[in-house]
Amino acid sequence: MSLQSLDRTQWSFAEALAHVQNVTVARRAAEAAKAPPKPVPAHNHWNPPQDPTIAWKGEAENELLVALRDGDLIAQGRYTEERPNGWGYGSSSGFGLHSGYHTSIRPEQWREGRYFSDRLTARDWEFIDIRMPRFLVKAIWLDFVPEVRPAAGMDAVPYTTPYLDLMQAAIARFGITAEDQGKKDCLVDWFLEQQIEGEPVSNKLADAMATLIRLPSAQRGGAKRVLGPDPRQTG
Repeated sequence: MSLQSLDRTQWSFAEALAHVQNVTVARRAAEAAKAPPKPVPAHNHWNPPQDPTIAWKGEAENELLVALRDGDLIAQGRYTEERPNGWGYGSSSGFGLHSGYHTSIRPEQWREGRYFSDRLTARDWEFIDIRMPRFLVKAIWLDFVPEVRPAAGMDAVPYTTPYLDLMQAAIARFGITAEDQGKKDCLVDWFLEQQIEGEPVSNKLADAMATLIRLPSAQRGGAKRVLGPDPRQTG
């Protein structure tokens, strides 16, 4: 990959988290569908079972933070050490006057700080407006593509017979299409030269296969009637 073709799109923390959650939920749901059924535990009406999606989304958020703490995923943010609002209270951290430029967030800063309300905050500093490369996020959490399984009672390979295979071969050999049907006599002659399971094709079978690979309208044969002047009206 050249630098010119590198995907430089930046995702916010929320966008990256949404992708990781979508991938994790899809993967976990597929795994749950394959697992043998478990007995449903009894629950009181005031204590219903938790939707597993909630736990899977929490797992996804933890995976994203672990990747940032371990340095597998690199993020940037706007940094500050200023506390114009004191030590803050409630949801406010007290930090302000963040830089207008993004700088890299080191793995040790992710381990030292606490991510909450779109801010990575430590005792003496804070990052806001956190971003990370989209291609890195998608390289770690690939788009989940569910396994395509054949329908119940059906083989993975479509059923066919030597007769069908031979007719398909004839269609390819003579280039038969809806517009070009070919001559039946040529098809019959070709089928008579073939063998099925070591046995020559009979005249009756060759004629039947030559008929089946052509459209019904082509079976009628004959040239189209061209209307012209009535000879009875000419002198």
